Amino acid sequence: VSPGLGGQGISMLVPTLLEVGTEAQKTTYIPATIRGEMLWCQGYSEPGAGSDLAALRTSAVVDGDDFVVNGQKIWTSYADQADWIFVLVRTDREAPKHKGISFILLDMESEGVTTRPIQLISGKSPFCETFFDDVKVPKEQVVGDVNRGWDVAKYLLTHERQMISAG
Repeated sequence: VSPGLGGQGISMLVPTLLEVGTEAQKTTYIPATIRGEMLWCQGYSEPGAGSDLAALRTSAVVDGDDFVVNGQKIWTSYADQADWIFVLVRTDREAPKHKGISFILLDMESEGVTTRPIQLISGKSPFCETFFDDVKVPKEQVVGDVNRGWDVAKYLLTHERQMISAG
């Protein structure tokens, strides 16, 4: 497993789930992630959003017990090898920019998920673009509160910085 792919789950997501995940999320995702059975990528950046992460447009709309996710993420490192993605989605278009965002755990094998590697001039790249077309995600895969994903993302990013500085 590449260090980046293994580190995103263990170094970033596991501490976040320990802090704000439900008991079911902790039981389901943490042991499998630690054993290397569940590899994660991060779905934050989007085309057109630049460094303004809160300008994201990928949406998740309630449909019964599910959210339906539509949009695109870019620079999703190792998405073509990941089993799951933790992704920020807009769940309330009327809310101020940093509110109305939710943090969702999404199975990369879900119908409607497409991943394409981004080739760099060197011919190698860990980067991908990932597309979500009417992807159904159960509501229980939201980490933290709906519309409060910005808080979860900020917490996770403190662990990303620690992982990068340790490397």
